[in-house]
Amino acid sequence: MEPAAGQLPPNPADRPLVTFDTNVVLALRNNEPDAQPARQLLAFNRAGIITVNITLSTALEKQRSVEKWKMHEYTAWLQEQGIAIGNIFTHPRMIGFRLLDTTPDTITFDVGLERVLNERIHRIFFPNMPFAWFVYRDQECKRRGIQDTRRQALIELDFLRSGGYIPPTSQAPMQPPTPALDTLEQAEREELRALCEQLHWEWANKKNDALGFYNHLTQAAHTTYPERSVFVTNDRNFRKKTKLAELRKLGFRGEILLPAAAVAFICKVTGAPLPEMEPV
Repeated sequence: MEPAAGQLPPNPADRPLVTFDTNVVLALRNNEPDAQPARQLLAFNRAGIITVNITLSTALEKQRSVEKWKMHEYTAWLQEQGIAIGNIFTHPRMIGFRLLDTTPDTITFDVGLERVLNERIHRIFFPNMPFAWFVYRDQECKRRGIQDTRRQALIELDFLRSGGYIPPTSQAPMQPPTPALDTLEQAEREELRALCEQLHWEWANKKNDALGFYNHLTQAAHTTYPERSVFVTNDRNFRKKTKLAELRKLGFRGEILLPAAAVAFICKVTGAPLPEMEPV
């Protein structure tokens, strides 16, 4: 929307921040039922009524091989949907905290507090999944009875999976030694390799989901009306009332809605009419 003559341009921070969860992006890509309301939200975005945001979690989400895109292809497609490059694959932002034992209206910036908030959000959504990968890995080794040499071999495989030493040196080569792994038969190595990949995917899948919401919350905190922000998802785990109640206790003031409900919410808080949509 162009400002009238003599008026200042609108402040982008005044627009409701609307973050698409990965499942909504996939609905658009695959023309699934939620694609239509998602397109209506994109129309609001193009009209300057809202800001549609796609977090880094979507970029990190494991893609199905039949539809796998390289990041520049993914970015180009999202730009074709009308999303600004600065709102594609965003990362969390620094936020301030009000502490009970400080002067009223004093804002404290502390990366330690940010980590605590991040971890509490993770626990709300996934109470049975540890926040840290190494804790989950060791927990699963214990639960599955993977001990001694096999446990050390899995740790070596995990180190190889993560890329080894960065940068490599003569003392820390890119291909680190694997003394425990070398004692195992090839079949057992492959079995442990597959297990390590499976465990990491299980952990990263949930971690990534929680980080997507944390990203949205910190981005929304930098808008004028964070209570108008919407995290758009069809994932039932995000939309449970008990979880929203816990998030409210942490200071979250926005909404978590299905795409169609998000459209209705934006119409209500902005007064914008439903956009006219062309047939797909």
